[in-house]
Amino acid sequence: MTELRTKRQQRAAATADQLLAAARHVFETRGYQAATVGAITQAANTAHGTFYLYFRNKEDAFGKVMAQVVQEMYSQAGATTGNDARANLAAATEGFLSVFRAHLGLWRCLIEGMHQSKAIEAMWLDLRRPFLDRIARSLERSVALGTVRPMNTVVAAHALAAMTEWFTFAHLELDEPSVADVSSEEVLDTLTDLWFHAVYAGAPGQPTLSS
Repeated sequence: MTELRTKRQQRAAATADQLLAAARHVFETRGYQAATVGAITQAANTAHGTFYLYFRNKEDAFGKVMAQVVQEMYSQAGATTGNDARANLAAATEGFLSVFRAHLGLWRCLIEGMHQSKAIEAMWLDLRRPFLDRIARSLERSVALGTVRPMNTVVAAHALAAMTEWFTFAHLELDEPSVADVSSEEVLDTLTDLWFHAVYAGAPGQPTLSS
C-alpha cells in the first residue's frame, strides 16, 4: 500500500511539474490574456479537468509560475563572494539579470496581468516583499555597524529594487536603451556602481560619489 501511494504521489508530482512547465511556456509566449486553461492543458498533453486538480484557476497557475521563477531569481541574487561589498553587489546583480533574461516573456505577461487582475497585483507584491525585507534588514545591520550612512532603509530598499527591476525590463524587454548599443558587462557594471555609491557614499571609510 505504501509503495502504491508512493508511485501515485510520484505520478501526481510529475503531472504537476508537467502542467507548471506548460503554463510557463504558454504565459511566456502568449501573454496573460491570451493564455487559457485549454492552451495549458494542450501544451501539457493532459485532460482539461486535470488542470483543476492542481490549480484553482488561471491566476493561481500564473502565481505558481511566477513564484518558481522569483525563487530562482532571488536565490541567484542572494549569492555572495566574501566580504567585498562591491563584489557581492555585482554577484547579486548578475544573478538577477541572468534569471530575468531567461524568462523575458513572463515580465511583460506580469504587467499585462496586473492591469487585468487585482489578484495578480497582490500576488506580485507578496512575492517580492521577502526580497525587499532582506535588503532592508541588510541595510539596517550595515547602518548599525557604521559601514553605511544613516538612511530610511525601507525606502532605500524599495527604491533600489525598483530601479533594478524597471531598468532591466525596459532594457531587455523594450530594448531601451538598445541591447545592440550596450553590452551586458556595461549594464552589470553600471547597476553595481549605482547600488554601491547609493549605499556606501559618505559612510566612514567608504568611497564618495566623486571617487
